[in-house]
Amino acid sequence: MDIANYSSDSRAAIKNAREIAQSFRHPEIEIEHMLIALVRQEGSQVESILNALGKSPKMIESVIETYLNDQASRGSARENLAVSPGLQEVLQQAIEEKAKLYDALVEPEHIFIAAFDPKSQLGPYIRDKVDITKETIYRAIADSKSIEDITSSAEAKAAAAGGEAPGSGKKVSGTLKYCIDLTNQAAAGQFDPVIGRDKEIRQVMQILLRRRKNSPVLIGGPGVGKTAIVEGFAQAVVDGEVVDALKNVKVMELDMGAMIAGAKYKGEFEERLKNLIGEVVKTAGNVVLFIDEVHMIVGAGGNTGGSDAANLLKPALARGQIRLIGATTEEEYTKYLEKDKALERRFEKVLVEEPIFDDAVRIARGIAGKYQEHHKIEYTPEAIIGAVKFAMRYLSERNLPDIALDIIDEAGSEFGVKEEFARKQIPELEKQIPELEKLFAACEGKKPEDNAEAFETLRATYDEFARKVDMVYGYWGHRVDIAEGEKA
Repeated sequence: MDIANYSSDSRAAIKNAREIAQSFRHPEIEIEHMLIALVRQEGSQVESILNALGKSPKMIESVIETYLNDQASRGSARENLAVSPGLQEVLQQAIEEKAKLYDALVEPEHIFIAAFDPKSQLGPYIRDKVDITKETIYRAIADSKSIEDITSSAEAKAAAAGGEAPGSGKKVSGTLKYCIDLTNQAAAGQFDPVIGRDKEIRQVMQILLRRRKNSPVLIGGPGVGKTAIVEGFAQAVVDGEVVDALKNVKVMELDMGAMIAGAKYKGEFEERLKNLIGEVVKTAGNVVLFIDEVHMIVGAGGNTGGSDAANLLKPALARGQIRLIGATTEEEYTKYLEKDKALERRFEKVLVEEPIFDDAVRIARGIAGKYQEHHKIEYTPEAIIGAVKFAMRYLSERNLPDIALDIIDEAGSEFGVKEEFARKQIPELEKQIPELEKLFAACEGKKPEDNAEAFETLRATYDEFARKVDMVYGYWGHRVDIAEGEKA
């Protein structure tokens, strides 16, 4: 373990963990000792993460202390305690987490993330009681951390190598606030799995690695999965499944609407975009911009009396100083980008075809788990195949896999509504059965004309009961018929 990789706060936490292990008279410094040291640090990023997750540091400390009190201890405390193999793995993993978050040194939050990695040796008792996962930590960071120096430019790296104090010179990037950090979202597990698009993702990587004309544009119909390919690329970056030259990039989605919004004065939009381009260029390729509906850059901002976005981007695109991924449909590409030949030749086309039936089924199966988790139901294999088959047959004007996933989502939503309704209605119906039996018994052997009131009560109660039964049967009757058919 090279201590030079760790910030002063991290070193202090490691030192405190050693003292905590000694106080418990334990033979080695374990992950649990490290966690107590981290949650005790006041004003740290770990404290901010816990606040965002609604977790009390005192509660976490109490849970860990309860666990540690049950562990075997030595008769006397030792001065020089070794770091356990489990904690060594966590500290090594923290270096990888530091790289994902583009920080110069390992900070306490990186160790905290690594401790809750599924592969770490943190005890299941603590995981269960604390109820924190690596994904929720990343989500808290993505929601709360301002975009500060998220990309280390060549100059910043050189300054850090020269011994400049970490954090010095950091400033909030004024124009990156118009971007969405897709790599942070990928690290937080917010994206659906991308299936069957390995070829397109590889094409995107190959184009990004070019010296010139290194900006791919994804062209395909609505719903074929263009944005999913970019999300898959961001996920591959986070998982380290890209070539070395792309391992440290940030994938940032430009929100063109937010950039244009509020630009009331002449030249204000252009100034914002020029600053953004300048910042991205300074990162020396560490930022890959993504513009969905990229055809909108033609004319964007032009109504303010200045140049449109396309003209501002052309010089940087031509020199290969900025890497940009665009996405648009074939019609919009022809209508807007092809007319501007100077802009068109800055991009390399990647065609995204609608998947065939078998591929669409494979995609739907791979993503169905996310919908099952959301709706708390389980889809049968036949239901998934049926969603694709009927989408192709009856909704051919829409593209797969989007329309099939919409059907799966809608079916899950409808099932949830009906299930909750039935869960509330069936007990009420069961309560009404004894009441109906009493009314039937009271009217048995009597004539309606002589007992009009009793028969009217019976009729009104039965009609209400029948109405509710019909409603429940309308929701679930097909299941009853299927079940009876299976019995037969």
